[in-house]
Order: sequence, then structure tokens, then C-alpha cells
Amino acid sequence: MNHFFKFFIFRIISLIPTVLGVIVLTFIITHVIPGNPALILIGPEVNKSELIVLENELGLNKPLYVQFGAYLWNLLHFNLGYSYILGHSVIYEIRTRFPASFELAIAAMVITLPIAIYTGIYAAIRSNKAGDHASRVVTLLGISMPVFWIEIIMIIVFFNILGIAPAPYGQISNSVTPPPNITGMMILDSLLSLNIPALANTLWHIMLPALGLSFAGIAVISRVVRSSMLDVLNKDYMRTAFAIGYPRNVLLNRYALKNALLPAITVTAVQIGALMSGVVLTETVFSWQGLGLLAVNAIDDLDYPVVLAVVLVSALLFVAVNFIADMLYAYVDPRIRVG
Repeated sequence: MNHFFKFFIFRIISLIPTVLGVIVLTFIITHVIPGNPALILIGPEVNKSELIVLENELGLNKPLYVQFGAYLWNLLHFNLGYSYILGHSVIYEIRTRFPASFELAIAAMVITLPIAIYTGIYAAIRSNKAGDHASRVVTLLGISMPVFWIEIIMIIVFFNILGIAPAPYGQISNSVTPPPNITGMMILDSLLSLNIPALANTLWHIMLPALGLSFAGIAVISRVVRSSMLDVLNKDYMRTAFAIGYPRNVLLNRYALKNALLPAITVTAVQIGALMSGVVLTETVFSWQGLGLLAVNAIDDLDYPVVLAVVLVSALLFVAVNFIADMLYAYVDPRIRVG
């Protein structure tokens, strides 16, 4: 058995307690918070006997460990439950809402990665100069300012004042005929159906939320790339190569950048996982019909099955992205898998 395969198996096994921990903690937290889902479902003006009947139907009157056992049994059978609030199975809601969140996360990463890597390299090459100082200020603001605040300011500026952005209500304007539901992702479906007006409109709608969602990622990844790049450039072998007149572009692109991007892989994976599983605020601000908005509405309604499902899907996405990053890191740097 080679080292990479052993590393792969070890990482797979280490994911099991992580996922189980998420399942247990989420279940306990959602079930100990004040509130009665049955009361929300049936309404406050109801007699006690009807409320007891509904609680018994939902299984809310059973001990917590019994409810948890039933939940685990359903999970093993790929059953995420039924939302009485929405009137659909939870799997249906997840399947319907996930493509919108996935599309938004991908759009944000398309903006984040090239800008973050370029600004990080630019700041490192011009260390302690005007460009580096400007980059430091911008990235500090990106890390410090809350995402929802940035997005509200963007809406005020680009929609209310300048009028060049669409109203922050969903993925496509009501006046535009939406594309057929092929994948659930508006942009991809517009491309597949050759619906050019819908494609232009969906791209217009996704720009502000994707840009707002990318700010924090750009700031974090850019700082890591800058720090890693400076560390590589200050190595003795790099100084020697510069001193003997080795081509600067070859040194920067082939050697310095390759080594500097290694630490950025892990940070990028964390940011991708955060984008794909943590778009709650952005979707709420822009009324984006994805998992984030679904989770917010489910929390308001104490819709336990939906909350548990969204958190579980988000955790699995986060774990999967970080697992892929670990594999990529081990492939690029043999010291990881050998160690």
C-alpha cells in the first residue's frame, strides 16, 4: 500500500466523527431551543387536545434519545423527513434550492480566485511600497466589514442611486421568461436552452450578490498568498537565483508561485466550503431562493427537519471540499502524504 493511498484512507476515516458530531450537535441544539413546532403549525388558537394529537403525530412528545434514534434511522435510509410547513419532503426542498446556492457560490469563487491570487502576488512583489499598502488597507476592510453590510451598501449605491443594478429580488426579473428547469441553475439552463435574454438577465442579477459574497474571500486568500509569496522570495535559493541573473518571470511563475500557492490551497478550500455552505446572509439580503434563505425561513418556523437537513448538507459540502483540498495538497507536496 503506497503512502498516498494510506493518507487517503486515513482522511476518509477521520471524516466520520466530524460528520457524526455535526449531526448530534445540530439535532440537540434544534430540539432544546424554546418553541413548539406543532403550535406554529396549527396556530395559537387551538385546544390542548388537538395540540397533543399533533405533537404525537410529529413525534415531539417522545424522549429526545428516541427522536434522535428515529432521525438516524431515517438518515440511513436517505430520508431527511417531511416539512409540514412547506408541504413537501425535505429532499425535494433541498434538491430544488441547492442549485441556486451552488450557482451563487461558483460565481463568487470565479470572482474571488483570480483577484485574490493576483493582488497577493502583486503585494508581495512590491512589498512595503504603495501598491502593497493599498492592498493591505483594502484586504483589511474586506475582512473587517460584515458581508451583509457591504451588500446593503452595494444595493443602495448601484440600485437606489445609480440604477445600474437590478432590484434585489431573486435570480431573474419577472418580465423575462425563465429558461426551462434542466439543472436548476439559471445561468447554465439559459446557456443550454440558448435563451440569450434570460442569460443576460441572470448574469445581471447574480453580479451584486456574487461580488458581495467574494469580498471576504478575496481579503483572506490575498493575504495568505502575499505572506506565502514573501516567504518563498526570501529563501536563500531564490535570492541566489535572482543574484545570478535567472529570468525573473521564470522564477516568479514557475518556482515562487508554485510553492507560495501550497498554503493557499487549504485557505481556498475553507473559503469555498464557507461560500457553498454559508450564503445565508447574502441570500436573505437579495431574496435568493437557495439553501440559505430556506434555512432562515425554517428557523423562523421551527421547521426541524429542514433545519437539520440544511445544516447536514452544508456540513457535508464543507467536509467534501476540505477533503479534496487535502488530497490536492498531498498530491502537490509529497511531504504531506509521506509524513
